[in-house]
Amino acid sequence: MRIAVFGGSFDPVHIGHLAVADAVQKQLHPDLLLWVPAGLAPHKLETPPTPATQRVALLELAIQGREGEAISRLEIERKGPSFMVDTLEALRSQYENPTLFLVMGGDSQAHFPTWRRFQRILELAEPIFFPRKDWEAIQPNMPGRMLPMEPVDIDSTELRRQLSLGKARTDAFPAGVLEKIQNETLYQT
Repeated sequence: MRIAVFGGSFDPVHIGHLAVADAVQKQLHPDLLLWVPAGLAPHKLETPPTPATQRVALLELAIQGREGEAISRLEIERKGPSFMVDTLEALRSQYENPTLFLVMGGDSQAHFPTWRRFQRILELAEPIFFPRKDWEAIQPNMPGRMLPMEPVDIDSTELRRQLSLGKARTDAFPAGVLEKIQNETLYQT
């Protein structure tokens, strides 16, 4: 079984995330695209994310009706910081002989080699980098490959800032997501 593991905070999920998922589906043809919202990302301990239940609810709206896609709660149910190596190990035991692809933004390359048990991650999954603004090439000597697609030019941090000011870009969100954010006054200061 071919499984694309798309991890991230998804805080909030936006159309850039869906563009990546579409490119993964088109280029990699996975049997399953697994969205893995981070519990507590070790490299973001100083700024904890929005509560997982809210991020998952928004993610459920965003992927509603998308065939071959599901949400894994492995990281949000795990206590303490979320390490991708633990997630990949769990998926390896959950599915029979899976071929795993780890999908991440190209801007993650700089610190990817510092991730816990980096070499084990490379044994478990093939890194697939998607282009981000100001980053469009794999660094020399970096394992993995580039996902052919237009660079993703939407940033969750900026979207949270806009939402806190009540000036959200309506075109940046999948159907129903912005409405839920506004109805529940999420990301408001």
